[in-house]
Amino acid sequence: MTKRNYEQYRFGITDWIEYMIRVSGMTGVIGYLFYDSAKAVVMAIPIGLWQYRSQKRHKTKEQKQRIAMQFGTLMEGLVTSLTAGYSLEHAFLEAGKDLSFVYAEETEILEELEWILSGIDRNIPIEDLLKDFGERSGSEDIRNFANVIRAAKRSGGNLIHIIQKTVHSITNKMAVEEEIATMIAAKKLEQKIMFIMPYGILGYLRLTNGEFLTVLYHNGIGVCLMTVFLIGIYLAGIWAERIMDIQI
Repeated sequence: MTKRNYEQYRFGITDWIEYMIRVSGMTGVIGYLFYDSAKAVVMAIPIGLWQYRSQKRHKTKEQKQRIAMQFGTLMEGLVTSLTAGYSLEHAFLEAGKDLSFVYAEETEILEELEWILSGIDRNIPIEDLLKDFGERSGSEDIRNFANVIRAAKRSGGNLIHIIQKTVHSITNKMAVEEEIATMIAAKKLEQKIMFIMPYGILGYLRLTNGEFLTVLYHNGIGVCLMTVFLIGIYLAGIWAERIMDIQI
């Protein structure tokens, strides 16, 4: 088992199938609605490449958010174990036992705990193990936690108090992020509807009054106009995604 880099997402079979279905559907719809030509599917290849980058970026973001949320659960378990009097290293072992009842075996945080516990058995300092995890996680919260542990171990301060304050701060931040995500969920749905709307309008016109659009097909001006409309749709979609990508 190799260590994961959460900044990168590797497509699995399911992901490739999802991608191929999405791209095939979109290029087919674009070829039919915007150009009324099967040859136009070739022109839609850039959209397929954009979809690949978009889907990979989305999956990577989901992966990083998932490991950050799972780590939040781990931190709560660490605080409980430390308060009970366990050492930091033993607290990870106890927290891992608790997490095994919450998550499935293939869950990312359990894999990371396996690496951490294996490193502890080989006498690798816990702060080095957490630093490595933080660098691979792509999560600012995990990196900050690793830095706090390193500073606390070096200064010899009250480890339990320091970790409790850190966990409290990080969990509050996660709660704010969840609240923001809930608040903009409706707007994201509106964004998707607005993105699909032009396709729906063209589809409706093709089905109910196809002659109305014939002037836009199979001629230079029509192709140019449709291409401008299509580019505008996707630029608006990218702009909307960036507006709603709120970082705190």
